[in-house]
Amino acid sequence: MPLTIRVLGAGVAGLAAAGLLARDGAHVTLIDREPRRTALGTSLGLFGPAQRALARLGVLEEVRAASAAPREGHLRARDGTVLARVPAGGALLVPRTDLTRILRAALPGSVRQETREVRDVRPELAAADLLVGADGVHSLVRRSGWPGSAARRHGQTVLRGTTDAPPPDISETWGGPWLFGITPLASGGTNWFASVPEHRSASVAESLDHLRGVVGGAHAAIDAVLEAASPERTVVHGILTSPVLLPIRDHSVLIGDAGHAMAPNLGHGANTALEDAAALAAAVARAGSVRGALRIYAARRTVPDAAWQLGSTAMMRLATLERGARLRDGLLRALAPR
Repeated sequence: MPLTIRVLGAGVAGLAAAGLLARDGAHVTLIDREPRRTALGTSLGLFGPAQRALARLGVLEEVRAASAAPREGHLRARDGTVLARVPAGGALLVPRTDLTRILRAALPGSVRQETREVRDVRPELAAADLLVGADGVHSLVRRSGWPGSAARRHGQTVLRGTTDAPPPDISETWGGPWLFGITPLASGGTNWFASVPEHRSASVAESLDHLRGVVGGAHAAIDAVLEAASPERTVVHGILTSPVLLPIRDHSVLIGDAGHAMAPNLGHGANTALEDAAALAAAVARAGSVRGALRIYAARRTVPDAAWQLGSTAMMRLATLERGARLRDGLLRALAPR
C-alpha cells in the first residue's frame, strides 16, 4: 500500500521532496500557509549534486535556462585587490523565485496542495505515515519534536538585492567586519549580497543607507552596485542557524533549513535542501518501512548536513574577521593558486 506522506512547507526542500516522493507512488499532501515570500529574485548557487536532484525531477534544463553560469570569480580584500581566483565549479546561479516556480509547476497532479497555517503538528502526524518538516529555519516540526532546537542569531545583518545594470565584477570582498558579493543574473543584471555587524533600521531604505556608510568607498565595483541599488529591490534579514541534530524522530523527518539552517557563507543552503529531498525519496523507495527509510536517510544525510552547517559558520567568522584580517589576507594571497 502506498505511503501517506504530509510535507509541511513549500520552499525549495518541500517542493522537491513532494515531487520526488509522489513520482515514486506515495500519496503526498503539501501544506503551506498563504504565501508571504518576497517576489525579489535574488540568486541561489546550485552545484553538481543539487543539479542531479533537479535532473531526477525533470527540470534541470529549465533551471539551467533561467540561470547564469559564470566560469570564475574573485575573492577580494577590502581595497579591492585580488586575494584569490575562485572557479565556479559548474555552479548555476538561479533566482529563488524562478527555482520555486519551476519546482511547483513540475509537481505531479497527484500531489494534494493545501494552503493553511499549521499551529499544531499532532493532527498532521496522526494523519500520515510520515511527516516531512520542510518548514524553514523557524520550523514548527523541529520545535515540536526536538526540544531546545530554536534557531539562534549570529550578530550579522544581511542585505540582498538585484539591479538591472550588468555586474561590474564577479567577486566577494572581505572587508573586516563586513563582506560584499556581486554575481550575475541570467537576465544580464546584477545579484548582490552583503553582511555587516548587526544593525536594525526602521526601513529598508535606512538599512541601505547604513550599508553605504559602512562599505561605500571600499572599491569601485561595490560603489557602482550600491549606486544602482534601491529599497524596492532589496531585502534585509539576520543570519539564523539551527542546532546540529539527528533529523529523524518517530515517523517525522527534517529536511532543508528545518533540519540544518546554516549561515549563507558557503552557498549551500539550497544545495543541501535538494540533496535532502533526493536522499529521502531514495530511502523511502528502498526501505520496506518508514522506520527503515528514516534510518537510511539519517545515515546518509546527518554528517554531510552537519558538516555544511559547521563549515558555513566557520567561513562566516573567517570572512568577517576584523582583528587578524591582514594576516588572513596575506595567507590567502600566498596560498591561493593563481
